[in-house]
Amino acid sequence: MKTLLRSLDGIEFAETAAGVPLVGGTFPEGEHDRVWRALRAEHPRTGLWPVLGWTAGSAAEGTYDWCRRHQGPTWLAALREVDPAERMALIIRSKREWIVEDDDSADPQAAAWQEERRAEFDPARVAEAIGPLTDFPPGIRRQTDSYPPTDVLLVPAAAGHEVLALVPGLMSIMNNWMGGPSHPDLQYADHVFVLRHWEKAWGAELYQPGVDNLELAVTRPPRDPLTAATCAIEQWSYCDDLEQILGDVHTVARRQAPADHWSFWWD
Repeated sequence: MKTLLRSLDGIEFAETAAGVPLVGGTFPEGEHDRVWRALRAEHPRTGLWPVLGWTAGSAAEGTYDWCRRHQGPTWLAALREVDPAERMALIIRSKREWIVEDDDSADPQAAAWQEERRAEFDPARVAEAIGPLTDFPPGIRRQTDSYPPTDVLLVPAAAGHEVLALVPGLMSIMNNWMGGPSHPDLQYADHVFVLRHWEKAWGAELYQPGVDNLELAVTRPPRDPLTAATCAIEQWSYCDDLEQILGDVHTVARRQAPADHWSFWWD
């Protein structure tokens, strides 16, 4: 049966520390989106999820720096016990705790600023502020536009979020993320939960993970103000460094949430 995999150059095989078999290949510069989409279309037949920007060897090597209990099929099964929507809500609540002081301030200027920050975590108020969405943005490809990948990794996984559990090290633990008491640190498993939640909610699929960045291809982006606002609050809570590359939550709601490609970056 014909498959694009057979036409890739530099085919490479490797195995993670937990025994997950990996396949990798190369292709000409500038072909990454076509290659990813063709391999993604073949996924129902091959069972191999395509990930841009990684070789099989480098991806497998990175897993040996991780605890064997926190990778592979056994760990993935354990992560399925966590409700991803509940974890997303916890991340939002924790980020709000970090940003917003709920104590009333005697300083009117400080009180007004705190009220503005509270509004940024309220989907209805964000939706009212952004107004109707009429022009949908093309999507941001911050990493792949700047550094066009020529490698693709294929992982035996049912969906993109599984890849992050089966092959840890494709992303890192974000030590610079800060939250409140309910969830003070962004854990590696949170990447799995967030992506699983967004797969179900918005059809967001793993495209290119990096140590400090992430790109997702999105099949059902939110296109009305309230759902775009809800999505933007989730995105900004998960990656508040979006403020450096996009802007505040209102800008994320207009420029990224309704797009068919999302980019994240942690400083």
